[in-house]
Amino acid sequence: MRELRNPFRLRASEHIESDETFVRLFSPEVLDMLSNPDVWERPQIIRSAPGGGKTSLLRLFTPSSLRTIHAHRTREYTRDLFRRLDFLGAMDENGPIIVGVFLGCGHSFATLEDLDIDDGRKRRLFLSLLNARIVLATLRGILDLRQKDASYLSSISLERNGTAPETPSSLKEFTGTALFDWAQGLERTICEALDSFLPLTEKQLPGHDSLVALSMLGASKVLFDGTPVAQRILIMLDDIHLLTPKQREWLLNVVINLRSSVSIWLAERMEALTVKELLSPGSPQGRDSDAPIDIEKYWSNSRMSKFEKMVSSIADRRTRDARDVEIGCFADCLQDTLDGDEWDATYRSGIKVVSGRVNEKAGRNSKFNAWISERASASGTPRELLIGWRTLEILIEREFNKTQQTLDFIEYDTSELAQKDSSDVRAAAELFVAREFNLPYYYGLSRLASLASSNIEQFLWLSGDIFEECVSADLLRKSTHLTPAAQERILRKSIKAVWKELPQRVRYGTQVMRLLESIGSLAQWETEKPNSPYSPGVTGVAISMSERDKLKTALLKGSDKQVILLGEVIASCIAHNLLEIRLNQKCKGQYWMVMYLNRMLCVHFGLPLQYGGWREKRLTDLQGWLTKGFVQPNGNPGLFT
Repeated sequence: MRELRNPFRLRASEHIESDETFVRLFSPEVLDMLSNPDVWERPQIIRSAPGGGKTSLLRLFTPSSLRTIHAHRTREYTRDLFRRLDFLGAMDENGPIIVGVFLGCGHSFATLEDLDIDDGRKRRLFLSLLNARIVLATLRGILDLRQKDASYLSSISLERNGTAPETPSSLKEFTGTALFDWAQGLERTICEALDSFLPLTEKQLPGHDSLVALSMLGASKVLFDGTPVAQRILIMLDDIHLLTPKQREWLLNVVINLRSSVSIWLAERMEALTVKELLSPGSPQGRDSDAPIDIEKYWSNSRMSKFEKMVSSIADRRTRDARDVEIGCFADCLQDTLDGDEWDATYRSGIKVVSGRVNEKAGRNSKFNAWISERASASGTPRELLIGWRTLEILIEREFNKTQQTLDFIEYDTSELAQKDSSDVRAAAELFVAREFNLPYYYGLSRLASLASSNIEQFLWLSGDIFEECVSADLLRKSTHLTPAAQERILRKSIKAVWKELPQRVRYGTQVMRLLESIGSLAQWETEKPNSPYSPGVTGVAISMSERDKLKTALLKGSDKQVILLGEVIASCIAHNLLEIRLNQKCKGQYWMVMYLNRMLCVHFGLPLQYGGWREKRLTDLQGWLTKGFVQPNGNPGLFT
């Protein structure tokens, strides 16, 4: 059943009510991040910025999703998904072989912090409520897997093994009914304590020192009508960033130290991490837990083609699911070349302008004769020829900027030109040509994937605005094949709207915006230099790893308010995927923490989308930007100012 005119608008998985629709829109490539062989054996922490895909990944392993995939396993849109889940050990030809238990950590847990009791009792109360809800969610999961209602609770039982841990004294039996009554009673007692206006006594406050629910489930065989329910139980706790910092710390410590045979995955937004954690290389990997799965970092560390392939698959699935338009694949919506006849006049005019400037700059200097002759006799499309001439202009500008000039009578040969004519310089030339001659630059599927900055929701949001225009064009019986100019217009409008909302959307929004604006302004100034020294351009800044350590130390001591504010602002940018961090980047004999702008912001500032170009700065520079912004140094104003 097709549900939406524009399926790209279905971004949060909780807004997709139908399991069949959810499965149909899910890309199998997402499961690549679970390739770790210990994915079932050790606790897994899954992190991302908002919209990274955490909740969708967890939902895939719930009983209703797995049953839907198994039921449609021979269909085209679920065939590969079924194979991958079979390989992971989540299902086989007979059906799901895990019980996926999904539990959201909503704000009700955080309200425990309001109780007028000490932290020790708050911790025990928190673990008690979590135990109750894990048991209730597990019972619901078992019934869902067997497609039964609550009247079949008595069919569930736990067969305890010889090494079963101690259980709460109030739990006398291990049937589904007894477990339900125990967990429901425990939850009710805690909720009554929360609602009470009277001082709380010890008898009113049940308490557990650990996650006894996981211990019970891990030391038992779960049966339904006397037969095993599944090969394993998977507990999935979502949104643990909604817990208080203390509750999150308690939960992580208990889960990692419990060593239960029950599989457990914890999903949270990056904003849950402290500033110190966000500025660190990552959580230490111990023998009882794997390093966290940072979704954006996973995709950014992969080859770009891998993320592009994944989001392309997602886009194709949503395109085919559209209600009012018949389009084979999303790429059919996007014209991805500027080599059409409509651009020829612009290119030919541009060639005259740029070649004229090159000849004027070279003047009577004969050392560039061979280079100019090579460009004059080159073959290719008008676009290729224009970029070739613009590349040559950059290279000549670099020669003039060298402190040590060669003698005028020494002529450069074409082999030297071939060595210097790199892909990075041509990429810079393409950006310069687009800016100078008002040509589109941000268009096509590859660049749209780059603009997502490894965040699935960001890709869906940008693609959704483009697809909306395709649907409208189809209804008006116009071409749904959007021109590069139309694509860029839509993207710029969408990104401008987000930029304006930034101060209200993120913590320290005003300061975050000021820092990003300063980085963007610096990047513009450096990128626009005629010799393109950091081709194809600058898209980030860096502080030395030693200065990063100074920042962490200052934050730990808590004495310098300006440094603390800077750390909080950088952490907010990282948590919301506005800055992409690369640690230990070696340059000039030092190691650096590089902070790249989210690629979406590169559109806002007119920057290239490639990585690699950055400028080193001191902490004092960044602190100054939070109050005064970036001030352009005296000197070369750039090409477009």
